[in-house]
Amino acid sequence: MLRQTLLDDLIQGFFFGLNSGVITTCGLITGLIQTNITYKILIISVFSLAISDGFSESYGLYLSKKAEDIKDFTHGPLLSLISLFTTKFVIVISFLIPLLFTKSLKIYKNLWWVIGWSVLLLIILDYNLCSMRNENFYIYFIPHMIVLFIVIYFTKYFSNLLK
Repeated sequence: MLRQTLLDDLIQGFFFGLNSGVITTCGLITGLIQTNITYKILIISVFSLAISDGFSESYGLYLSKKAEDIKDFTHGPLLSLISLFTTKFVIVISFLIPLLFTKSLKIYKNLWWVIGWSVLLLIILDYNLCSMRNENFYIYFIPHMIVLFIVIYFTKYFSNLLK
């Protein structure tokens, strides 16, 4: 029972980190790319997000799990913290993959990479979750796409408004 609980804590951090990493990074890049930025500013912004948001959310989840069950003295909250931070950090940084091959921001400006990578990662998340729960894939995928495209629309809209 304890072993399954600890595994559940790891899985919770993984799903939280993957979801949050995709949505926040997509929003950040969509907003930034509407301005005249350099690849260095993009890298600094993405790394800043990976570090600050990763630590903030993982510690927030840790505190939340401690407050949720004040009699829990297992390593579960710590495992959630570690898996959330690690997953979020890797996912956020993965949005920089194209910069390994080119310093051009064109692939970011047209949003194909950002949207395509986001959708692929969310498909992986939703597929795994629906498989674990034995539920229909679209129960998770459709709301994810709605959230993703709302974030894209509003960050692009407000960035262009300020431009």
